[in-house]
This record gives sequence, structure tokens and C-alpha cells, in this order.
Amino acid sequence: MPAPAPLQPEPRGPLPALTRITTARPWVTVIAAVVLTATALAAALQLQPATGVQDMLADNQPSAIAFGEMVDRYALVDDLVVIAELPGATAPGAAQVAPDAAPSPNAPGVQRLVAFAQGLATQLANEPAADGVRFRPAADARAFVQDLVVPRGWDYLGADGRERLGQRLTRAAMDAQFTQNATMLAAPGPAAGRLARELIKDPLRLREFLAGRGGGAREGGFQTLAGTNANISADGQAILINIAGAQPASDLEFTAQFMPKIRAAVEQQLALDSYQPPLTILYTGAYAIAEHSASQTRGDMIASCTVSIALLIGGFLLVYRHPLAFPTLLLPVYMAIVWAFGLYAVMSGHLTPVTAVTGAVLAGLGIDYCVHYVAAHELERRRAFTAAGKDDRDPDPQLRRTATLRAVAQVGPAIFAAAVTTVLGFGAVSLSHVRTLREFSGLAVVGLIAALLTALIVLPALLLALGRTPLARGGLSVTRFSIAPGILAVARAPRRWLALTTLSVVAAGLVLGLAFAGGSAPLRYDRDLESLHPSPHPALDAQDHLAARFGAAPNGLTLLVQSDTPEQMLSLAHQVQRRFALPRLQALGLSGVTGPASLLPDPARADDPRPDPQQTVANLRAAAEAAGFRAQAFDDYAAFLTTLLTRRPPPSFDDLSVYPSLAELVFPRNTPRPTQGLILATLSKPWASADERDHVIETVRAELADLNENAQRPADRAVLSGISVLGYDTQRAIAGSLGQLLALSAGAVLLWLVVFFRHPLSVVLALSPAAGGLTLMLAVIWISGGSFNLINLMAVPLLVGIGVDDGIFLTALYRNARRAQSTTTRLREDLAASAHAIGMTSLTTALAFGSLYFTHVPAIKSLGLMVGVGVAGAFFVSVCGLVPGLVLLFEKQNEKQNEKQSQKQKVKSEI
Repeated sequence: MPAPAPLQPEPRGPLPALTRITTARPWVTVIAAVVLTATALAAALQLQPATGVQDMLADNQPSAIAFGEMVDRYALVDDLVVIAELPGATAPGAAQVAPDAAPSPNAPGVQRLVAFAQGLATQLANEPAADGVRFRPAADARAFVQDLVVPRGWDYLGADGRERLGQRLTRAAMDAQFTQNATMLAAPGPAAGRLARELIKDPLRLREFLAGRGGGAREGGFQTLAGTNANISADGQAILINIAGAQPASDLEFTAQFMPKIRAAVEQQLALDSYQPPLTILYTGAYAIAEHSASQTRGDMIASCTVSIALLIGGFLLVYRHPLAFPTLLLPVYMAIVWAFGLYAVMSGHLTPVTAVTGAVLAGLGIDYCVHYVAAHELERRRAFTAAGKDDRDPDPQLRRTATLRAVAQVGPAIFAAAVTTVLGFGAVSLSHVRTLREFSGLAVVGLIAALLTALIVLPALLLALGRTPLARGGLSVTRFSIAPGILAVARAPRRWLALTTLSVVAAGLVLGLAFAGGSAPLRYDRDLESLHPSPHPALDAQDHLAARFGAAPNGLTLLVQSDTPEQMLSLAHQVQRRFALPRLQALGLSGVTGPASLLPDPARADDPRPDPQQTVANLRAAAEAAGFRAQAFDDYAAFLTTLLTRRPPPSFDDLSVYPSLAELVFPRNTPRPTQGLILATLSKPWASADERDHVIETVRAELADLNENAQRPADRAVLSGISVLGYDTQRAIAGSLGQLLALSAGAVLLWLVVFFRHPLSVVLALSPAAGGLTLMLAVIWISGGSFNLINLMAVPLLVGIGVDDGIFLTALYRNARRAQSTTTRLREDLAASAHAIGMTSLTTALAFGSLYFTHVPAIKSLGLMVGVGVAGAFFVSVCGLVPGLVLLFEKQNEKQNEKQSQKQKVKSEI
């Protein structure tokens, strides 16, 4: 019997040196990793969901910044909205209710809705979590008009209103009005006494004129039923109830307690309603949206990780025979995921819908490193025991440790290089202007680095520790089947498969090129924000229902105006609202405008000339006498005219502080002297298309551009915002970010490959799977009608980083074969074996991203599908394009080498 071959010396290098330390006492390393994981898990459990839509938008996007301020500071945006509808209510359509068809304010259904709202308000009166219930027009609105607007009406009127008022106060207009009054009083009927009292109180009918602000631009937007003093829809079938919370909706712990209390109060009030069937209740507003989004975010994190594990378990049980293969491979990966989330919790503390699913992504990417290492470890273990003449089930610790070090030396650099390319792909996303994308990429980068460390530190120690037990002495990598024979068949017919792959990629490129040549953009972009929200989302659906029921189109326009001082902000708000009154903007379909200028007059116009109070009173008395009235009967009215026309400081923020519920509609909460305010513009009808939306937004911005460009103070700004505007801006941001992210990721990966390979041809070969897979993915997206949004655009840089890994492993094998002067047959076998591992890692990556399909956010679902398609395309190009290409290139270079050798031999023979 021949003697066993002597053992080769242990490999040297930084990675084997590190492994030599961590595997000296493998169980100590494993236990230390478990303790670190438990600590990180405790930190990760403190993560709180972040549900604001502004978290999903660009930091440098003015409309997103303004929207964030609105959500944080304004009560109107932060309220919980409860919609109570009569059973069997018809489809919303309040805007089309004719005045003569409107129900009576005393109709049973209307009274039932008012009684329900009153009962709910009574129930919540002593609830500390509720900071007020409103189901009537702002409580201060009537007092504000009667006590401030009408007596100080000249200050509140615009230029047109002042001109019309001046005409009403001429002697000729007064004579005509008093003559008409005398004619009306002379008419027979029982109403003469009441009419006389009204005429004495307001003979010139100025109070009604002033209360309507002189017939100027319309204010408000919702249509309600007249005569009820409640927020009843014009069709009498629904009532709108606003409930303020004691804490903002961004306080998710408060929101989680607040919403159940409100629902319980609503249910209790429904039980007290004697009518049957019960009212239909809908919830919307910031609290309802935050509650649903937070629960879905937590649920998506659990669901995506659970589905990812289930899919990976299924895949590994299908491929590997040994029952310990999957848990052994997965344990280091999930340690890395927990480490990453623990560190993220310490640094951030918020969990967005995007970062919530990062664990599922890392599971598929991190396990690739473990798959490659285990395959190399098992190969080196068998070689070491064979060289020593021992059975591979022998517990010899020295042989197993030697095999571990050799495996790290063999596969560690390739794993490191592949990890770097993926990190670069995610790193490109970290340069995005969107905070949630930066957090996602940062979390992914930390997770990938942790996965690399666990694959090269924890996994070797774990395999070495398990190798001493009877369960794992025989190895873990025995598979049920292999795709290597199929890949060998591809490698034996390289020209045919290379031609097929090339044609496929070229055809995909032609699809994109023809789309562009035909006038269509080869890439589509989402034109709204619906895909960023969980779906279905009852609270968001209720917003559209509310707008339709109360006669206003959903998703109106909102402007945030701001300056250095309250007076300067107010002056800017007046300039903006005067622009909205222009015919060219009214023609866009605006149904009403409300803002700071609706509550306080423009201080810049306080010195405008006005009619002389004494002359006006004299004209009043003369006109009354001429029409046969006693002038003394109108002394109170004369005092009213004197107050109206006497010049004095206009109403100020101090005057408005008497009406807090009205002020909070357009000014920040608890801010007596605000330097910013909201202007709300509602629409008369929904936009027919995204193009119409874009036209309205562009027109309004163009109209307001000079206000910002020519502002006298740097702090002056009027920023257009709102959900519709965010959708428009996001679409433009996507189009700009996609090319930038692709260029950054491709450039970083290219630079790394140049450093790693130091050979242009090798760099091109390694990049080919990523380039081909990306082309195929974009073509599939175009053909299927898919589109890019702020989330799934990450598929592009990620695919560059992930897809190039296949090219790195295959190209490295080709270079090794060239250096070793191997045979074509041996190269085919090596490529087939590596492609089998690539197939397994592609499967795990596709399954991990595929698990995102089971989340509730459409944008995240589409990310999973896009990456899955891209990974499949990269694998197809690797196996059917790069493998035969490398074989052909190897054969051609061998032929050239043989020709050179022949020529040398020929020259020598001639000599």
C-alpha cells in the first residue's frame, strides 16, 4: 500500500491569517457571534416605523420639504377625519346637486347625521387623547365675519372690491337703493315689519357685500348643505367630523393608542343610534394613514423575511441532501442581518417600508458567499483527507483546520471581490437625494460587509466545530442534482449558444431603440405616488371618497408661503392669492382658494385712499330724507359707516388670536405670530390625465416664479406642494436619478474590476453578464408595460453590482486556466462546476428579491420582480453567452499559441 502523500504547508495571506485566529477555538468564535447577535437583536427590536410620505422623497425637493413642514406643524393636515354616511348612500356626486334638489336641513337623515356627530363629540369631550371634535364650520368663523371682517371690511377688500364699494357709497347709488327700499316696504304683505327692521339695520346692504369679500375670488372648496351649520355634504348623505389628537400623528406610539380609542367611541355611538341599518364609517387623515402604514410596514418586514426563509428552505431542500446544509449556511447570514439592523437602530431608529424589507434582500445576497465557501471547503476537506490517506469522516482536527485555511485562501479573494461589486452597486444608491434610499443602501452595505465577515470568520469556525460531530463529518455539500451536465453541453457547442445569446441581447436592445425612435421614451416613470403606499389602503381611498362626496376634486394644490416676519409673510400670501384670482389661473379649474389672505388684510395696502367718512354719512342721511325716511333712524348705521371708512391700523395677528380654531386652518399650531402659512387651492373636477395635472402644475409655477425670483428678502418663498405636486416632482426626479445612479454604479464597478483584473479584456468579459442582464430586464419592463418609481429604480445599480459577480467568477477561472496552460476539456469542466454554483447563488438572490412580491407596497413589489428578471437575465448571459465565449476565446488563444510554437519549431529546423 503506497504511503500517504505529505501534507502541503498551510497557506499564507491576510485572510488565512485571520481564519487561523478565529478557528483556533471555533466554539468560542461561534458563541461570541451568538452573543453579539443577541445584543444586536435587542437594539433592532427598538426600531419604529416611519410612515411619512416625505421620508420616501428627495431631500432637496422643495415640494417634499414643504410637505414635511405641513405634516409636522399644521393641524389641518394632522387631524383624524371621520366620515359618517347614511346607509345605502348613492355614489358620491355632491358637486352635481342642484339647489332645488338639495334635501331639507330638517330631513330625518340629516338630523340623524348631526345627532351622531353631537353624540360622538360628547363622548370624546373628556377623552385626554382627543384635543377637540369639529363637525361644524370653524367654530370661530361666524364670529370672525360678524365682529372683524364686516366692521373692518374696507381693509379686507381687494382692489375690485374697494372699487365696487366706493360705487355703492356714491350719492346716486344711495338714492337708488333707498328708492328700492321704499318700493319694497310699500308692497302689501305680512313681511313688511320684518323687512323694515332689516332695512334699518343694513339699508345699503353692505354687510352681506362685505361678508362675501366684495364678490372677489372664491374661498373654501367643499360644498355643504345650506341651513344646517354642520359639515353635511350637499346631497345630505354624509357628515364630516374632524378629531384633533393631543399629540401629532408622527408620534406612532400615541397614534397606536389614539385610533382604538376613537374607534371604540364611534362603535359606542353607533350602538346608541336607534336607526337601522347603521351608518357607514370611514376613517382618513394623518392618524388613520399613519396607523395603517405603520402596521403594514411591520407586517411587510415579517412577511418578507418569512417568505424569504421559506423560499430559501425550499430551494436548499430541493438541491442539498444533507439536512444541516441549510441551517449551517443560513445561520451566518441571519447573524449578519441582525448585526446590520442592530447598528441601524442605534444610528437611525426609524423603519421605512423600504428599509423594512432589506433583511429579505440581504438573505439572498449574503447566502451566496456562504454557498461558494462551503463548496470550496468541502472540496478542500476531501482533498486533504485523501492526501493523508484517511477517510473523510475521520474527526482529525488538524486536517479539518488545514482544509478550512485552504478553502479561505482559494475562494476568499473571489468572495471579497464579488462582495465589493455588490457594495458598490448599493453604494451608488447612497448618493441619492432620497433619504429612505440612502438609509436602504447604507443598511444593505453594512449588512453585506457583515455577511462577508460571517462567511469568512463565523462560517469556517462553525464548519470546523460541526466537523468534529458525527452529524457533519461526512460533509454538507452533497446535492440531489447538478446543472453542470447541461452547462457542459453548452460549452461543447459554443458558437451556437453564443450566437443565440447575442441575438437575444441585440433584440432586447432593438426593442428599446425602436421605442425611442418611435417617439416614446424607452423607460416609463410613475406619474403619481400611489405605488409608494401600501395597497390596499382604506385611509387613502377614503380621501378620494371624501373629496368626491363633498364636491371637490382630490389632490388639490397647496402652497407654503414663508418670510422673515409675520407681516412680510402675510404680504407675500396676498400676492399669491391675487395671482390665483387671475382669469388664466381660474380657467385651470380652481373651485376655491383659502389662505392667510382670507383671514388678515394686506398690511401693504393699509394706506390706500378710501371714501371720506363724514361725506359718506352726510350722503346717507340726505338719501334717506329724499326717499321719505327719517335720517335719525339710521344713526347706528352711520356709526357703522364711520367705523368702516376711518383709517386706522388694519386687523393684525393679535386680533386673529381671538379665533384660534380658524387661525389653525392656515397657520402652524400654537404660533401666535407665524412666519409661514398655507394656501389651499381646491379643484372643481379631477384631472382627466397626468398630462392635464402636469399642465396645471407647470402653469401655476410659471405664474408664481417671479415672486420667488424677484423676492426682496432671501427668506421669502412660495412653494407649491401637495400629493399631486409631489407625484409630478417625483416623476422628474426618477428620470434624472436613473441615469445618474447607473453611471455611478457602473463607473465604480468598472474601476474596481480594473484594479482587480488589471487587464481590459478581462474587465469586459466580467461586465458582460451585468450589461446583458440589464438590457434584457429593461426590454421586459418595456414590453410588459412596467414603469420605474423611486424604489424600483434601485434595480438598475443593484443589478450592475449583483450581475457582475457571475462574470468575476467565470472570468477568474478562465484566467487561471490560461496561467496554468490547462486544456479546453479541463476549462469546460471548471466552468460547468462554477456555473452550477452561480446557478445556486442566482436562485437564492432571485428568491430573496422575489419574496418582496408578498409585501403590500406596489413599488417594493416591482423592485423584487425587476431584480428577479435582471438576475435571471444575467445568469442566462453568463451560462449561454460568457461560458461559450470564454471557451471559444480560450481555443482561439491556444491556436495562436500553437501556431507561434510551430513557427518557432519551423525556424529552428530551418536553422
